[in-house]
Amino acid sequence: MVTIKKTEVFDCLIIGSKEYLDRDKKYPYPDLLRHAMNALALEMKQTIPFPKTINGFLRLLEEAVKNWCPSNFIPENFDRDFGVMDEGSLSEEANDYLAEIYTSNQAEIIEYASSSIKQLAIDNSKFTKILERLRKVYNDSDSETPQHEYLSLRCFLIKNPYTNPSQIRKTFLLSKHFSKEEVGELYEECQENQIYWYCDRCGVLTEKHGKLKGIKPRLCGNHHQDQSYVHPVEWKTGLLRIKEGIHQRVCFPGIPELNLCSAAEELKEKHPNCLHQVKLYPGLDWYDLQLRFSDGAVWAIDIKDVRDPYKLAKKLKPLCDEGSLRYDESFYVISDRCIANYPDYLKILCKEAKQLLNATHLVSEKSFKNLVNGKITELQKGGTV
Repeated sequence: MVTIKKTEVFDCLIIGSKEYLDRDKKYPYPDLLRHAMNALALEMKQTIPFPKTINGFLRLLEEAVKNWCPSNFIPENFDRDFGVMDEGSLSEEANDYLAEIYTSNQAEIIEYASSSIKQLAIDNSKFTKILERLRKVYNDSDSETPQHEYLSLRCFLIKNPYTNPSQIRKTFLLSKHFSKEEVGELYEECQENQIYWYCDRCGVLTEKHGKLKGIKPRLCGNHHQDQSYVHPVEWKTGLLRIKEGIHQRVCFPGIPELNLCSAAEELKEKHPNCLHQVKLYPGLDWYDLQLRFSDGAVWAIDIKDVRDPYKLAKKLKPLCDEGSLRYDESFYVISDRCIANYPDYLKILCKEAKQLLNATHLVSEKSFKNLVNGKITELQKGGTV
């Protein structure tokens, strides 16, 4: 018998919905989904009739939660303007919330979930454990080796949403602080003779009812097969695909990080006398980029690709400024696709990011590139910025 606290009903709903969508056999309903439905039915009687069929309930989950879910059930970190589902899949907001459940130290409700959901939670922790191990070695003794190995691992995961055991073995054969087997555990086997898809902008795509969908459809939504950035991946023996949790937590946010790093590297090659160094994930990812200029100035940059400025604002704090991470200027750079989807993004972020206390600049990706170019131009003139 599952005993659920009132504050856990929403967690049960999210996990139960995920379990329901992922299984071929729809009956009986997953325990957590059934308990959530029962709790909602009791609370919703005074506001909105509870659906009489599962299809009616699924349609209800597509609506904004503020329209039907009791307000005392909705967590503060779930945007009430979004539904639990979107076009028959777990919504982007629900996926983000589910990832937070996985990483929460208080996620006791996971114990009642199915084995597949528990495995997702385990998968999410594997990359974190490697990072923690590397940081321990980095702090205790050698820094160059763990830094190099972390760069190799993270960049491999971002650039290779599909791979094979041979490529993993070749890349990580000499890794000192984690094994090629551990890297392999971040991937799953692909089914024989199927065609898979990926997007240059958001990574692995899933196909449902003949339509391709990315992990963040509100930031990257057009995945028609004829788009130049959408590519098929034909099955070959040993084909592996990045696991869902690693895709969401590492690969998707990593794409704009690597893109901005590449843009900075191009400027360094073009103006080596002005931009001396571009360092990716310094200090094992305390922030994303560090730029060193010819006048000695150091800029620290963290790229953010979060759709909701209100949610992001609560998490922003000054970047680490100790030892080799020291900087003169720091920036939170918001991806251009976030700005395009939310024109007032920066205005809201500047107002709501109260922990920053104006210590860090908040700029768009395009504006930041202009700032770097402006800095280089001033250095070429013999001035300082």
